[in-house]
Amino acid sequence: MRYTLTGAQKKALDLLKSGAKHILLFGGSRSGKTTVLVLAILYRAWHYKGSRHLICRLRAKDARSSVLQETLLPMLRKTLAKGEFRYLAHESKVTLSNGSEIWIGGLGDREQADKILGHEYNTIYFNEISQLSYAAVTTAYSRLAMRVPGCRNLFLYDCNPGSPLHWAYKIFIRKQQFLCGEPLVKPELYASMLLNPADNKENLAEDYIADILDALPDKQRARFRDGAWVKAEGVIYEKFDETMILSPEDLPENFDRICAGQDFGLNITNVKIGICNDIIYVLSDYGAYNMTTKSFNTELLARGLFQWNGDDVDFPVYCDPAGGERIQEITNGTKANNSVESGIDFINAKIERGQFFIANSCIGTLSEVWDYCRDEAGEIVKVNDHYMDALRYAVFSDAQQGVIAQ
Repeated sequence: MRYTLTGAQKKALDLLKSGAKHILLFGGSRSGKTTVLVLAILYRAWHYKGSRHLICRLRAKDARSSVLQETLLPMLRKTLAKGEFRYLAHESKVTLSNGSEIWIGGLGDREQADKILGHEYNTIYFNEISQLSYAAVTTAYSRLAMRVPGCRNLFLYDCNPGSPLHWAYKIFIRKQQFLCGEPLVKPELYASMLLNPADNKENLAEDYIADILDALPDKQRARFRDGAWVKAEGVIYEKFDETMILSPEDLPENFDRICAGQDFGLNITNVKIGICNDIIYVLSDYGAYNMTTKSFNTELLARGLFQWNGDDVDFPVYCDPAGGERIQEITNGTKANNSVESGIDFINAKIERGQFFIANSCIGTLSEVWDYCRDEAGEIVKVNDHYMDALRYAVFSDAQQGVIAQ
């Protein structure tokens, strides 16, 4: 099986021989990241008979259109003879003549997630992880458990970089555990490499870099041409900065009010806030993937949701009003005010006045706050916004309750 690669892509493939178990390729648009990792999976599938491999991203349809149709199938047709592979569209998988399988799916849909996570794999490739929550990725970790003689199981990742608060930046670049900030126990298991369009210039249209990437606005150019970890273009909470991230000892001991916001879905999240002298403090957050509401509520109680400084505190939990009967499964659950634009404006006003802070332990909220953005049409990008929704439910519902009380 032969395939022509650039010098940079060959170096990226060498990472698979480094002994690392987690390998991330990050960088600009059309830099060849997906090509390298799909080729690695195809080689492993062909070399290790009867092995199974997973390629997944947030939405299954995106995995099929971008990775399967644009990369995997053309590569198969170029490297294998007719009859040596078969694509089963109804199962979203490719089978090779040696009995190996390559599955394609999405982690953003419960039915799809249950289907692909019902198997064990030798390779799991998370495509475009800037769109995936840490909870979704780590839930899939347990499925890297298939045993094939000689095949070393691997996690592969790629992305156009997100903000410096994203979980992947913390783990792969800063070499810190995402949940606590402590150094990685085995940093040698995590390897990464920057690949940019200039490294793949020979495979791009002549004008792609000069006329398209060079002409992008500053932040988009930094991300999609230079592979830099920066705030997203059109970020909604643009004026939030790192001076607003507080350590536990800098938080007030007492609050005028405490409440929480609750978002439902495959990615289920809760954000607790405290209000003191009209200043909003995000005190704690918790999220899970593919967990029932009842089990999630049990976990919230075990984590001391209704406690602060060792004391029990009774407060409302403002839930996504579209949650229906699930609201009743949340302790003190009540419908939130879901005025999206008004809620965003209110939080932005607090940020601009210096009346908004986030505890550094709120890793979910922090990982989304700089990637929560609008597209070119001004619409909110509905990716990695679960903590942002829960935050808005808490903040704006509390504000509206205060107005009503007056």
